[in-house]
Parts: sequence; C-alpha cells; structure tokens
Amino acid sequence: MIEYDKKAFSLRVNHLIKSVPYDGGILRLLNDVTMHINASSISAIIGRSGAGKSTLLRCLNGLEAIDSGQILINGQDLTSLSGQARTVLLRQIGMIFQAYTLLSRKTVLENVLLPFALQGKVTTVQRQKALQLLEEVGLKDKINHYPAELSGGQRQRVAIARALVLDPGVLLCDELTSALDPKTTFEILALLKRINRDHGVTILLVTHDMNVVKEIADAVFVVEQGKIIEHGTSVDVLMKPQHAVTQQLVESTVGGDLPVFLLDCIKTDMSADEKRSAQRVMRLIFTNESSKQPIIAAVATQFSVNLSILAGALDHVADHMFGHLWVSCEPSEKLEDAIQYMNSHGVGVETMGYLSWNM
Repeated sequence: MIEYDKKAFSLRVNHLIKSVPYDGGILRLLNDVTMHINASSISAIIGRSGAGKSTLLRCLNGLEAIDSGQILINGQDLTSLSGQARTVLLRQIGMIFQAYTLLSRKTVLENVLLPFALQGKVTTVQRQKALQLLEEVGLKDKINHYPAELSGGQRQRVAIARALVLDPGVLLCDELTSALDPKTTFEILALLKRINRDHGVTILLVTHDMNVVKEIADAVFVVEQGKIIEHGTSVDVLMKPQHAVTQQLVESTVGGDLPVFLLDCIKTDMSADEKRSAQRVMRLIFTNESSKQPIIAAVATQFSVNLSILAGALDHVADHMFGHLWVSCEPSEKLEDAIQYMNSHGVGVETMGYLSWNM
C-alpha cells in the first residue's frame, strides 16, 4: 500500500466571493463563503440545485477565478500564487468528476498515469505506484482495458486511482455517484471510506443524494444562494436540522416517517380542554448511547407512564446508529417529568400532535 502522511493537511476558505455577469448586471454565485475542512475528514456539501455547490468546488481546485477571499492550502493562499508555485500547490488537490473524464483511447493504466505523463517521461517507480493504486481500487485485472470496456463503477474507480496518483492532501468529488446504480454507489462509497481511513486523505464531496451523506460524511455544509447557511457534524445536521432549507433536504431521509394512515389520525389544532383528554403522539429519537438503555421500561416503572408504540425505524448516519419510535400516551400528571427524564438520558422527544382514531 502507498503511504500517505496527510494528518496535518489544512484547507480553509475565508470570505470567498464569486460573481458573473448576468442580464446586464452581476450575479453573485458565492457570497462570503467561509469554511474549515478538518484534516483526514470526509465532509459533504449539500444544497438545492443552483445553490453554488459545484461552483465552490471548482473555485477550490482553481478551475474558476474568484472575486475576492482566500483559499488556504496548508497555510498558502492559492489565490495569491501564479506559475510554478500555483501548480505545485494545486497538486495537493485531487478531483473526481461525475462524468469520469477518462481518455477513451488510453488504457486504464495509461489513464491513471496521465498526470505523470503530462509532466514528462513516466518512471518505473511511478508506473509501480499506479499499479498499486489500481490493485487497491479492485482493477488489477483491467489495466490493459479501455474505458469503453468498463462499467460505470469501474470507470469511477479508475478516476479515483488517477486522482490519488499525485499524493493529494484532499480529494474533491463532484456528484461522483449520481450516474451509478445503488449497489455500485455503495461499493464506491465503501472504497472512499477505506481510502480515507488507510491513506488519511481528506475528502470533500458535493452531492444531492442524502443517502451518500448518511453513509460516509463526518461533517456537512449546507449551501443556499451562494452562502453556507448551516454546518456541523453529520449527526447534528441530519438529525437536528436548524434551517428550513436543511429541513427540506433531509425530510424523509433520516429515520423515515409515520405511515400516511397514521398521520391522518393526528391532530395539531385541538383546544386545551381536548388535549387534556387526548392521547399525545410523540417521536422519540434514540442515539448510540441512549439506544442501549431500557428507557421506556424505566419511564413506566418510575413515572407510571405507559407508552404505546405506533411505529418505529432504525437508521444510521456514518458510523452512528440511531432509532426513531413514534409513541402515544394517555394523559398523565407525570408525563412532563417522564419527558424530562428521557431528555436527561439522551432521548430526544418531539410532540407530533394528538391522536384521533377516525378511520
């Protein structure tokens, strides 16, 4: 295996602004973007179409010029460099595109060696390095094949190997799984996780697929109209989204939802008197730690509050397991104490409404 020492890699963006002429005026694509990507992490940039996600990625790898701001790679400002110094710094950035961008008339091995070939003569050491990477991505037996002879997933593996061949500190991935079927997507994500773990390379990916975020991201940045409107760990952003746009993006993605026939039985507009006699419907969110504790049994024993389970779902965000339970409860003087107990033991409690069985 090729050794990568990337633990101290640093990528920071400060007050990035990018504008383009539009309809006789100026359209701001990126508006004061500031972000810090942790070394050896996997971070995802999400947002609605046209939010500025891919533009941000193209600015980071030097494909797009910016109006102002800083792109700091290991403390060096990419925007202030030119010539050879800029070229050397850009080698710290590997790029993987949705469309693979492989040369059809070159073999798999020749495509991986292309970054070296563009610099001059390919050495024996560089060839060996490319062969090792192709073995890592599972294409050892395809080195003499051409892109047309490969599946979409295999082509993306070639692109990943080529992006790694110059020992980058960060891999930028632009919708790299959007053209792949679910099984192949899972295999590519597992490969990226292994590369991140074994090589220590930082990964920053743009995606519209929330399942990609759930599967591998450590951190999430939400972009809307060229601004970062929310960011944090993937667990925090996906399980407790704060901004309305984030809530729309993750809706029905994490933990699922109640069946429609049950949703139709829940009322939210009851009077205070009606609520006092109605069953309250709550969603309980269990994280890694709280899922290991007998919370519902403790609530029944200590507070005499009996929770009836209406529905449930088990899910995960990256390596964190969690569960959602939708429960109903008869009116009880101890219910608020029981909710406080659950909160203190790491269980999130959200009142959804009140049950009315008019089916």
